[in-house]
Amino acid sequence: MMFAQPMAAAVLLCLLPTAYAGAAEVGAAEGGAAEAAPQQSVVRRGPVTLRVSVDKQAAQVAEPVRLELEVRAPRGTLVELPRLPERLGAFEVRGRRLLRDLPAEGDAQGRLWVLRATLETLETGPQQVPALDAQVATGEPGATFETIRSEPIAVQITSVLEDRADPTKFRDIKDAVDLAAPSEPSGRWLVWTLAGAGVAATLALTAVLLAKRRRGPSPSAWALGQIDDLRQLPADDRAGAEMIYDELIEVVREYFELEFGTPTRARTSAELLAAAAHGAELGQTPRRRLASLVSAADDVKFARGGVGGPQLLQAFEDASAFVLECERRRAAARETSDVL
Repeated sequence: MMFAQPMAAAVLLCLLPTAYAGAAEVGAAEGGAAEAAPQQSVVRRGPVTLRVSVDKQAAQVAEPVRLELEVRAPRGTLVELPRLPERLGAFEVRGRRLLRDLPAEGDAQGRLWVLRATLETLETGPQQVPALDAQVATGEPGATFETIRSEPIAVQITSVLEDRADPTKFRDIKDAVDLAAPSEPSGRWLVWTLAGAGVAATLALTAVLLAKRRRGPSPSAWALGQIDDLRQLPADDRAGAEMIYDELIEVVREYFELEFGTPTRARTSAELLAAAAHGAELGQTPRRRLASLVSAADDVKFARGGVGGPQLLQAFEDASAFVLECERRRAAARETSDVL
């Protein structure tokens, strides 16, 4: 009888992962609102499924939380993933990555669109990853986009001090121990202090280098990968071509912001071109490419101009060339600084 309770606890622990896995798959009914699971929200709208998840329910301050948004839809569906801002609620957004129109495992006609990011926050207490939207439309001519929205996801953020010992609970005081007094003053304390400071500086530098290394690929590698992904999307009609062109311009703007540290989301096209000429000091050729891209985007957005196949192909070439020219400029600047 004395072993009954431990054995029952072991059986319960074995059953917990299975019970949790079942709870995590709770989704919304057809066309309805989602039912938020502890670490994810699933919404189903017809043949389209939106799933938003985080990799942990609880985290400490500044501990990374992995966010993943996935849309599963039939082949030919037009999907526009959300553009994550710099902040989601209390969380700072870092390391965004987009994967578009990928084959769905186990479903010959299914495709996947995936958005991944890393979230961090310095605020403690119960926090929420806000609801996220995805725009979906069928590939048929004249089809309009519909919005699918996830439910917020709760994440508990704790302080790094919460797991430390309670200073109000004292342990027993041990008996005094007699120590021999040094016969003469020693300078070893200075040696140990300097050595400790050197070790601390080395650890801090290592932490900074590791943090930079975790930031992921360079802005140019990220942008070229996104452009290649967009090339694979079908642009069979005007609506599809316009959506792809709009995504391409967003990639160029975000690349410019990452590469040169200049915010672009609130800037007009004229302000962006001025920043490229004066702030980034780009040459005439990349400025001309950027001007061609944003002016066509303005025509599509405000003048309701159309985007054809040849224009879209030229936009892909201009965007890739613009990124490569900026990368060559950065490499040349780095070589110059190394020589100096």
